[in-house]
Amino acid sequence: MLSDDQATHILQALDALDELEAAALKLLRAELQSGQTIDGLIVDPLTEGSRLDLLCLTDTLAVDLLSVLGRRESIARLIETAPNSSARDAIAHHFARGTV
Repeated sequence: MLSDDQATHILQALDALDELEAAALKLLRAELQSGQTIDGLIVDPLTEGSRLDLLCLTDTLAVDLLSVLGRRESIARLIETAPNSSARDAIAHHFARGTV
């Protein structure tokens, strides 16, 4: 039997996991839809060292997280409907490597 305190912490952890899942989907959706713009910004020397540099790391983490949470179909749909960009290609490549 769990104490009230333990149950509260478990529910908070599960709520946080739901929020993390929603945030990962939001990140991938936004990045894929703006991929061509991001491509242009990343090659601009003025954006070097900005948070844009972190997208290539966080998008793969988001793909891995969503895969673990059973959202592979959602990822595949996002990739399929995204405009062409290097972000789309990189995410698709990482996603495909995870299916092997």
